[in-house]
Amino acid sequence: MIQDMVPGSRSGLFRRIRYAVSDYVLPDRSISQGLPFWRELVLSSLILAMTVLGSLAYLPSVLLALREKIFSVAIIDTLALVLVFVLFFGKKLPFSLRSSGVLVLNYFLGTSLLVILGPAGGGMIWLFPFPVFTGILFGIVPCLWALLGNFFSIVITSILMSRFPLAWSMPVEVLYVVGFNFIVADAIVCVSLTVLMLGLQKNIERKNHFLEYLKRRRYQISRSKRNLESEILRRAEMEARLEENLKEKEVLLQEIHHRVKNNLQIVSGMLNLQNMYAQDGVAAEALEKAQDRIRAMALIHDHLYQQGNFSTVAMNQYLESLLNHLILSQAPPGNRIEFETEWNHIPIPMEKAIPCGLIVTELISNALKHAFPNGRKGKIFVRLEETEDGLTLCVKDDGIGLPKDSAAFHFLSTGKMPNKDGEQYDSLGLMIIRSLAGQLKAKLILEPCAGTTVRLIFSKF
Repeated sequence: MIQDMVPGSRSGLFRRIRYAVSDYVLPDRSISQGLPFWRELVLSSLILAMTVLGSLAYLPSVLLALREKIFSVAIIDTLALVLVFVLFFGKKLPFSLRSSGVLVLNYFLGTSLLVILGPAGGGMIWLFPFPVFTGILFGIVPCLWALLGNFFSIVITSILMSRFPLAWSMPVEVLYVVGFNFIVADAIVCVSLTVLMLGLQKNIERKNHFLEYLKRRRYQISRSKRNLESEILRRAEMEARLEENLKEKEVLLQEIHHRVKNNLQIVSGMLNLQNMYAQDGVAAEALEKAQDRIRAMALIHDHLYQQGNFSTVAMNQYLESLLNHLILSQAPPGNRIEFETEWNHIPIPMEKAIPCGLIVTELISNALKHAFPNGRKGKIFVRLEETEDGLTLCVKDDGIGLPKDSAAFHFLSTGKMPNKDGEQYDSLGLMIIRSLAGQLKAKLILEPCAGTTVRLIFSKF
């Protein structure tokens, strides 16, 4: 059990020592501040190292100095150690004061040892890091001044050596050569380290600028994201309201078409009742035609109400319903007249579907009434197709045909009705066809053949 506890206690001791050292040397500044952070870190580490190593070297150095009867060295070491402990416990002192204290101690100790003991006494060793620490702690210009201070120390030492008897001796020219080499080596090291520190500072500043730029961009992106999210929510709410309003409008429009269809059916029913009480055959025929025309318009609204699409009408379904109604209401008994249709699913706008339905109603009504007299059998053909010119509506019958010199042929071809008596086709139906063709901006073609063919060519939209 004791063996298990010893490694743990050692690791715990080392951990506490490491934490204490880290707590002492780490600055209160943030690492993002760059060079000031590293300078304080170097200064604290330097003071800690000088305190520990100076304490270990103090007693042997003093004993050696006393044995050699060099009391000045013992006094210098004692003053230096006292100053080191003052700096060690003065961690809360300003950076400039602590760093100046370290550099003064360094220079004073090195110069004193150089004068008292000479180049072999460790003075140059202490003077060597003086410009280095100055460059690290204060920059390139103070570093050059520290190099000049080292040069003055050598010059002062040589003057004292030549004028006063010292504990050591050396030819002056040797001292100058050694001092010159010392200054050159010192300059190379301290300038290199100082430039390295400046480069580190520049890199840290660039990194900080880049991090600051990233923070600003992140903030801008975050703000743009919040604005975009709020805009999306606002637009989603707006779209929901628009969709709700659109559904309400569709329901209202559907109801309108339904009511229009019902009203037209009421009007058709009233005309039918009126037709039952009509005594005159001409009036009854006119009422019947008016009823068919109203029915053709009512079918449009009925299809719009059922399909739910109020912009276009499926012409195949509409014409199919219209043709069935005309067959039931006007076709003669006995199925002697056949109907043939040809059309595809062609959606067209409502404003063009109504004129097409009325034109088909008028043409089929005229064909049923006039093309097959005296019980004649025949066929009526209705076709709607898409061509390169647009839409083509064709109503054709194989009845008795329409003479070229007739007023109806002349009116359908030219739009002008001559005053002739005894015409088979009534002028009102022809006027309706011409008027609706003009409304469609359609090209109306009348083709005389074995029967009658009326063709309308118009655009889809």
